[in-house]
Amino acid sequence: MPSQVFVSIPDALRQFLSSECRAEGAKEVAQQSACELDELYRLADEHLKLTQEPVKMHELLATAEVVERREVPALGEDGEPLSELEQMRAASQERAYQRMVDGVAPLTGQRRTEPLPHQQGLRFATNFGTQVIVAFIGAFLLGYYFVETFVAPESFNAKVIAGASCSFATLLLETFLLVIHEQKQTIMEKKREKHAQKTARKVVAVQHPKNEEPKSGQEKKDD
Repeated sequence: MPSQVFVSIPDALRQFLSSECRAEGAKEVAQQSACELDELYRLADEHLKLTQEPVKMHELLATAEVVERREVPALGEDGEPLSELEQMRAASQERAYQRMVDGVAPLTGQRRTEPLPHQQGLRFATNFGTQVIVAFIGAFLLGYYFVETFVAPESFNAKVIAGASCSFATLLLETFLLVIHEQKQTIMEKKREKHAQKTARKVVAVQHPKNEEPKSGQEKKDD
């Protein structure tokens, strides 16, 4: 439950309220021995709006002391304080509402869907193609400007050859990474198939009758 904090009024704050503050009701507050803290800040804000002069409340309240704390009673829709029975009823309704909404997920989480396998493949191909193009162009520019800056600034052929070499090396690296990715996907798929086969065998073994009596020799011959 929220509470009201009442503080004492030091001499510096009393002088400000009685002579300098332009807010309405400041002089009446200056004659009191204690005042609510929120009321003091309200007067300071009103003084700032009227005079455009900020109030240094931390300096005025440097020697102030807390003299009392009061609990603020809960108010109804009409602005009147609630009775004890009404407060108990409101608390019961709040607990019932919290139990009702407990475990409810946001709509965004409920509507979230996982991409399909072909969508995942298309996304990977698009990302990989974009990465290859950017790396190819970046590698060419790296080799070109490296030769222009440090090796042979006047030789256009050397710069083009260096850029092409870097691009070719980058292309080989990207191809190597693609092969590794495909091998990893193949290995994971084989592991999933083996796991599915083991699971199917276990299910068949459980479904097989365990308490079946062995056939006699005559029955085996008849079979």
